[in-house]
Formats: sequence, structure tokens, C-alpha cells
Amino acid sequence: MQDSNHYPVSINRRVFVEMTDGVRIALTTYLPDAPNDGPFPAIVESLPYRKDDDCTARDYSTYAYMASRGMAGVRIDIRGTGASTGIINDEYLPIEQSDNLEILAWLEHQDWCTGNIGMWGISWGGFSSLQTAMLRPPQLKAIAAMHATHDRFACDVHYVGGSLHAAEQVDWPPSMISSNALPPDPDIFGDGWYEEWIRRLEGTPQWPLEWLRHQNRDDYWMHGSPSADYAAIECPTLLIGGWLDGYVDGMLDMATHLSCPTRTLIGPWGHHRPATGIPGPTYDHLDLMARWFGHHLRGDDNGVMDMAPVTAFIRTDPPYDDTEVNGYWRTESAWPPPDKTEWSTSLADLSESGTTWNGPQWVGAHAPAWDRSGVTSTDSSRDDAVSLTFTTEPFAVPLEILGSPEVELCVTTDQPFGLVSVRLLVIDPDGSGHLICRGNRNLTFPLDLSDPQPPQPGRQMSIRFTLMATSSVVPSGSRLRLSISGADFPVVWPPHGRFTLGIIPEKSRLVLPTMPVGRPDHRVEMAPFDQPPIPPVEFLDDEDTWTVESEHGETAFRRHVTNRQFQPDRDNLTYASDQSWEVTVSDLDPASTTVRSTSELTLSRPGWEVKTAGSLEIRGAGEFQVAIELTAMHNGTQIWQKSWLENIPREWA
Repeated sequence: MQDSNHYPVSINRRVFVEMTDGVRIALTTYLPDAPNDGPFPAIVESLPYRKDDDCTARDYSTYAYMASRGMAGVRIDIRGTGASTGIINDEYLPIEQSDNLEILAWLEHQDWCTGNIGMWGISWGGFSSLQTAMLRPPQLKAIAAMHATHDRFACDVHYVGGSLHAAEQVDWPPSMISSNALPPDPDIFGDGWYEEWIRRLEGTPQWPLEWLRHQNRDDYWMHGSPSADYAAIECPTLLIGGWLDGYVDGMLDMATHLSCPTRTLIGPWGHHRPATGIPGPTYDHLDLMARWFGHHLRGDDNGVMDMAPVTAFIRTDPPYDDTEVNGYWRTESAWPPPDKTEWSTSLADLSESGTTWNGPQWVGAHAPAWDRSGVTSTDSSRDDAVSLTFTTEPFAVPLEILGSPEVELCVTTDQPFGLVSVRLLVIDPDGSGHLICRGNRNLTFPLDLSDPQPPQPGRQMSIRFTLMATSSVVPSGSRLRLSISGADFPVVWPPHGRFTLGIIPEKSRLVLPTMPVGRPDHRVEMAPFDQPPIPPVEFLDDEDTWTVESEHGETAFRRHVTNRQFQPDRDNLTYASDQSWEVTVSDLDPASTTVRSTSELTLSRPGWEVKTAGSLEIRGAGEFQVAIELTAMHNGTQIWQKSWLENIPREWA
């Protein structure tokens, strides 16, 4: 069997598999163009992100590479998206996983497939791989999950620490409003595409409304969460995450609890593929995936299982969010490392700036994103000046933090609600602050995110929670700072009213997972990314800008993202996206919080154009007031429009 980068690739975008309920699922296959050497194992990715326009370039770079290494690639448009029929009613539904099982069974009987199948994906595709593996289909021999989660409530783009995400509400969710409304491409779908488009427009619900109806970790969120049943995943699992990605806790929790053969890689990146990761250094994950699946799907003796259980990029000194960070790769025998130690301190033993907080609401502005890659943190001093800060003396020797810092806080609130937010920073000798990691907790959830217990005004309460997992070597001469407030905006949606947060330092402490000085240093060299196969796509426009503005007592975070792609080999198809959003809050009034977003998508060829434009606005005081609008255009004429208005009570804030 050939295992080198020499196979040519044969692509078929018009493969359809009929499900038992009659829905037709669209696939693209990327096959090694060497039938005499087949059949081949297959690698599957299941996504709602359109395979024939939006994702053509990134799909090609992955699957052309895998096909060249002798593995077939299969890319699924899940039901109700892209060129598939049906309706997509929500994310991660049982029907999506059932469809995956039917497709795996179909693939097993294709003459070009050996019947040994792997699944992979980043974000949604990673979720789908894990969720399908939990069902144990016999064809599924291995998975590779990248930037996914173990807990859909506590570690996803909806809620964090028991509070609603703010900025995330106007990023990915509204982009799906317009994306789910696009029609199938007639070049792929064929006759009936317009009628299918109308069925899709009429039938697809707006997901944000359902997410807002589930404000604690209930059965809705536990479905599809590996933490509900880690033992269900039995096939070999490759986990890839990044220190700046919002899902890093999920990846490391699975590394801890999965009992199947597992290898874990954590790099310096945010929510990116390691090959193009920000910040660098990059890593050639395509080669790793080819070796992972080559071993588990066809028995290649390539040494991939000789990798250490965990390989992590150790960040040696700040800043941690430039385009390239300082550090090195190191292996660990398990997660958490068996020789880890703890460094802890009472907050009473640190220099403090105060013990009560009641505003302003924009605290958190210096790092305004859950996933911080590509958003360079500004100086933290403005935030720290209006927070409760607890700062160590300078360290005489470096301190290595590796894992999830934890705080145990004794707090008070003068209202039957509240929020505590914590940022951990390295403070340089010149006073500059660098964010290591952050965490927060809605005071209604002192013990568990499934068990709301509203606080009693004025009564001391103990609360314990972890910050996001991190790697950081605090240099000698630098200090650590715990910066505490009742806001982390725009990452966290604030409570519906003002409150005063109190901290009792004598009953509060910080606990850090640290590595002992002088332990064996298992450094390894990791290949940086070189060059993927070049997709037949021209990028005409690609812009992503952030601004933060404060005036007239209001702070606004704004973002504008544009992208245009041209495919000359697809009858000059152009895909264009334009998304803008803002999150605003009055400096003194958390009830003023408002998020707004617009998203416009266009598909066009000479003489043909379709366009969808969606908008989302959420205001939040005693209830979430949600307004969604969606418009569809065909060749310049509006053919469909609908508005959704709903008020959803806030349950725990």
C-alpha cells in the first residue's frame, strides 16, 4: 500500500445518500485516483457549514492531502444545510447523529471503501465525531476531535460560569441565521432547488430562542456532552486544542477521563487549525492526522502511538497573544501530570486595592473575547484600576503554571443575584499586565451549574470554581495578580441590575497547578506547517476589524468581518459574506446591555444571484428581549421575509 504524497485526487461533489425517512444527504468525496490500489479507508466530517462554497477551500486543503496519502475523504452537508434536503431544527440533535450512522453504514458497502472509517472535525465537526463515537458504530475505528467540548452548557458558546455569553451571541449564532437560509446550489442539487429553498426558509427555526430557554445545565445540554458518559467512547481518540481557545477545558477534561486509547496535543493557538494557528508557532496537524488514521484504519506501522499521552506547548514568558509566542513543546505522561504540585496563597497575604466592587460594567474590555486569538489584549491597567486586585511580591525564581487555576472565594452580594469574575495576570517589572486566563461564576450557582441556589443578600457565601486551563511560566522579577470584579464584559452578560460585591480576603485563596523545579524536561521538536494542497479558490476579500469605543457613559465593542471567495471552475461562482456586530452597555447600568448583529451572505454566478440577510438583537434586563429578522433575495427581488419577536424570562440573574 502506497503511503506517500503521490496519489492524484478525484473529487465528486454530487453524491447523495437517502436516509430512511426520505431526506437526501449530500456528500463530497475526495478519492485517491488509483483504483488499482483500492479500496481505501475513509475519513468523514459532518458539518452544517456549506461544502460547495463557504468551506470549499478549507475542505480541499484537508481532503486532497488525505487522499494523496491513500485515504478517502467524505464531507457531509448535514440535513437542512448546503445541498442536503430536510430541515435543521437545532444543533447536535439525535437525528443528526442517526444520519451519521446511516452514512457510515452506506460507506462500508462502497467498492472504494475498506469499511474502516474515521471521523474528525474542528468545532462542530469535533462535536459530531465525539457524539457519533458515543453511539459505537462498528465501522468507526478512530476519531480526531479538534477544539470541541465535554460539556455543552459549561464549555460552549452559549453560557459560561452559569451566565449567558454576551459577545458570542452576536458572532456565530447570527451567522447561522443567514447561512441556514441559503438555498442549495442548483449546480449541485439540480432541478427543484428553488422549491427546496422555500421549504427550508419556511421550516427552519431560529436556534437562539431555544438556547435562551435553557439557562442551567439540564437534560437539553447534557445530550451530546461526552461528560455525561465518558465510557461510551471506546475507539481511539486524538484530541487537539489550544491555550487561547474557549474549548481548551473540554479537551483536557476528556484527556483526563476518557479510557479509550487517547493522544492529546495542546498548542498556543486559539480557535484555529494548527497549520494556520494564531498565535504561532504553527504545527502540521495534517501529517499527524494522516498518521493517526493510517495506523488505526489500515494498520500502518508509523509510530503514532509511540507519542506521549500529552504533548503541550509551554508558554515561557508573556505576552501570550502576539502573532508568535515564546515557548517550547514538551511531553507529559498523563493529564494532569502525575508530578504536578500546588502553589496557593490566601488573598489576605497579598497586597490589595479594596474589598468591595459596584462597577463600572465595562471591566474586561482589555481582552474582549472568549477565544482571544487574533484580538491582541491591550494594557490591563484601566480594568485593574476599577477592580479588586490582589498582587504577590516579585517571584525570586520562575513559577510554571500548567493546568486549571482555582479560586476559593468568600463573597457577599447586597442583592439576591450577583456575579464574580476573576482574571489572572502576570505583571512585568515595569507594571504592564498580561492576561494568563480568566473565569467567572454566577452567584446563583455556588456549587454546581445544574443546581441553582440564589444568594441571600448580605450573607457570606463560599464559592469555588476553576479558571480556564493555561500554560504560563511567570518570569523571575514578575508578580502575579488576581483581579476580581462583578463584570467581565463583553464576554459575560451581566446580571439584570446593579449589585455590590464583597470579598473577604481572610477566607479566600488562589490555588495554582504548578510544575516542580528541576523535573526532567521532556522537550520535543514539532514540525511547523509547510504548505497544503492549493484549493481552486481565489480569495478576493478578507477583513476582520475590532474597535472599542467609550463615550457618553456607554461602552461599545464592535466587529466587522468580510470575506469573498471566487471559484472559476464552478461556473465562476462567488461566495461573499459580510457580518457586523456590536455589544454595548451603560457604564453604570447592567440592564442596558444590548447585542446587535447583521449577517449578509451572497452566492452569485453571471446571471444568477441569491442573498440572505439576517439580524439579531437581544436586550436583557428582567427578561431577554429577542428580535430576529431574515430576508431572502433572488436575482435582486425579495422572495421571502420573516420576523421573530420573543421575550424569555431570565431565570438566574
